[in-house]
Amino acid sequence: MKKATVYSILFYFFSGLCLTLGTFLLFTRLWFFNNFVKSVGMDAIIFTLFSDLNGTDSTPVIAFLLESVLPTVLCSATLITLLVLIPKVFFKRFFKDSVRRTVYRIIALALSAIFAIVSFERSGNAIGLFEYIQQQCDSTELFDTEYVHPKDTNIKFPEKKRNLVYIYLESMEISFMDTENGGALKKNVIPELTSLAKNHTNFSHRDGVGGALTPVGTTWTIAATIAQTSGVPLCLPNNIWNNGLGKYSLVLPGLTTLSDILDQNGYNQALMMGSDATFAGQGKYYSQHGTENIYDYYTAQDVENLLPYKDYHDEFWGIEDHYLYEYAKEVLTDLSKKEEPFAFTMFTIDTHSPSGNVCLMCRRRSIKGMSDQEKKNTRFEDVLSCASCQINDFVEWLSCQPFYENTTVIIVGDHNSMNNTYFSTVVPQDYTRRVYNCIINAPIKPTKEKNRDFTTFDMFPTTLAALGCTIEGDRLGLGVNLYSDEQTLCERYGIDYLNKEISKASPYYDRNFLYGSRSITEE
Repeated sequence: MKKATVYSILFYFFSGLCLTLGTFLLFTRLWFFNNFVKSVGMDAIIFTLFSDLNGTDSTPVIAFLLESVLPTVLCSATLITLLVLIPKVFFKRFFKDSVRRTVYRIIALALSAIFAIVSFERSGNAIGLFEYIQQQCDSTELFDTEYVHPKDTNIKFPEKKRNLVYIYLESMEISFMDTENGGALKKNVIPELTSLAKNHTNFSHRDGVGGALTPVGTTWTIAATIAQTSGVPLCLPNNIWNNGLGKYSLVLPGLTTLSDILDQNGYNQALMMGSDATFAGQGKYYSQHGTENIYDYYTAQDVENLLPYKDYHDEFWGIEDHYLYEYAKEVLTDLSKKEEPFAFTMFTIDTHSPSGNVCLMCRRRSIKGMSDQEKKNTRFEDVLSCASCQINDFVEWLSCQPFYENTTVIIVGDHNSMNNTYFSTVVPQDYTRRVYNCIINAPIKPTKEKNRDFTTFDMFPTTLAALGCTIEGDRLGLGVNLYSDEQTLCERYGIDYLNKEISKASPYYDRNFLYGSRSITEE
């Protein structure tokens, strides 16, 4: 093969590669910010890329194909075609000279490389990639000095143990209330949830209804779950290719969680979700820490008269929340008939990004004459309103059950919403977003319920306190019992300091939680 032919092949290959890479990064960046929020963090992105995606809603995948992959193919194909045609068609005579052809190729290759480099730099800065890498090169002693191990802490349960119903409302935050109630909207789209918070215990950063901050490592569902049930964030191992939850048979084996503690104290535990429980290691995390009964989309298929037909699956994640609540009623009724106290955890899904799932129960407002974005915002608010009504109805059902008197009900948002386009168009940029919390029928009253700065870590010891437990020192994990007057880490150090330290690598975390004392074998 002639040298000229080899050079020509190499030129087109590397120029085309640079143009394709640069275009892909450009459109992927636009797709990310159209569908998610920057606050989701690099840890969430990396975790999602290297975890089990069974049960995932196909909407973001389809959006990625349409908004990133397809434009990349079209634009890069156009640019590469121009690269080939310019010397052959537009300036045919000019490029007959081999020196001119060489100069053209050098310039074209250089511009293609610059385009790829600039796209990489802009995209990396936009999603926090370079900052993440820099932080991982540093280490923190936060866990060494502040983590309180449950095994070293005296936790005393009441003589008659209380039942627990713990409900994670997907992406539910106080922003969805009106400004008068402390939210960010002109109209309150979650009035029932607001009323529940006002009439029961709601830990707040202000005098009225408020919520918890979500530190780094708690901003997506499995990470939020770990934070609220163990008082620590989900930190990834230094070797990101060996993601602890996706690659290994044991999930955070060194961590003592709420489920572990309840299991050791004789609780019959159940987990329920309308999607596939294997998604992101969710079911694995609970089952390996003491929860025996796992109910999800697949088990719901076997329940008589629950779903419209066999193998029913909506267009979102699995089954809609209104089916899930009916399923929960059946399971709770069965659990209440057993001798042991029960702990029932449920995850809703309808309010998940990018814009929620409009079910048959949603009140659909007219969207005539609205722009496309206004239509999406209205539909999302309809889903939020529906979710608020459904949880209120479920609480009313619970209050009428014979087991309710001895049951504590906790309703929380797992993390802030990732509906970036909604928040960029409706919510003021300077508004500090916090997740919802409401504790119903606890046997104690808080010493200081309002004007507290706290995070989702604090839900771990607070949940045990809401069951009537006494906790030595009122601290577990990185969390503080909010029923006490003990200062939270957020109050002592501030959220910025916590985020900075959690973002760093922690040998203590890897050694004690991620790998732990129990052996880990790859699947």
